[in-house]
Amino acid sequence: MIRFYENTWLIHHHAARSSLSRKAGLKVLEQIGHFGNDSHRLYSIHMDFLMCYYRNDNKFPSRVFGGVARHIKNPKKCSLDDFAYFHYKNISDIKHRLSKPWQLAEIRRDDLLELENFYKSTSGGLMIDALNLKPDTIGLDELSKEYQKLGFKRERLIFSLKKSNDLKAIIMVNISDIGLNLSDLTSCIKFIILDSSDLPREVLHETFLLLSEMMQRKEMPILLYPASYAEKELISYEKLYTMWIINLQYTDSYFRYIDRLLRFT
Repeated sequence: MIRFYENTWLIHHHAARSSLSRKAGLKVLEQIGHFGNDSHRLYSIHMDFLMCYYRNDNKFPSRVFGGVARHIKNPKKCSLDDFAYFHYKNISDIKHRLSKPWQLAEIRRDDLLELENFYKSTSGGLMIDALNLKPDTIGLDELSKEYQKLGFKRERLIFSLKKSNDLKAIIMVNISDIGLNLSDLTSCIKFIILDSSDLPREVLHETFLLLSEMMQRKEMPILLYPASYAEKELISYEKLYTMWIINLQYTDSYFRYIDRLLRFT
């Protein structure tokens, strides 16, 4: 586990050798749950949420994490959001810029307010709170300073993609040391599309080029939300990741479900 957002800890990697049976993985998750339940009320640990990523075609985490969410039946307590995941490779040596009227700009409070309203209407889950994307979190980055004090790199940049001042997407760039880069999920770009009806894939491609030059990286992992945009625009992706988040005020339901699975296995 790693505290990767201000009040959110990321679980990684919940795997076990097949010879040890699935019960080993469940016992680890039970211990993680106890740790969260026993510790989250301590302010200094900054643990309001637990989160992880899993693939729906992976039966074990799909049954455990997806099962917990279905058991709780309330996205404000435990939520699931799907992202299309792929690597973008910049094979060009030419400097690029977005064609007018498109622009990539620093995030503003009004942009995050619009994102919050969009997410409420499409998902209603915990992503905005857990990833520190609420309007009042602009400029809040104490966690990066803590990492820096310990000799690690953990940075976050947030941009808005607009067309004639109309917000089309929010882009969050996470940058971390290779030792903290867990399966390319802690050093990647989250691309959250608010208006898919007026955002052609060509503009997405131009934005990727611009970000690649800005970060001085020829290859970048992308998490695209909602995943349905990739299907609509025929964007090929490598995996479909589900982001699972639980509010630690509601761990009783988590333990009831895990206990039931342990008894079953």
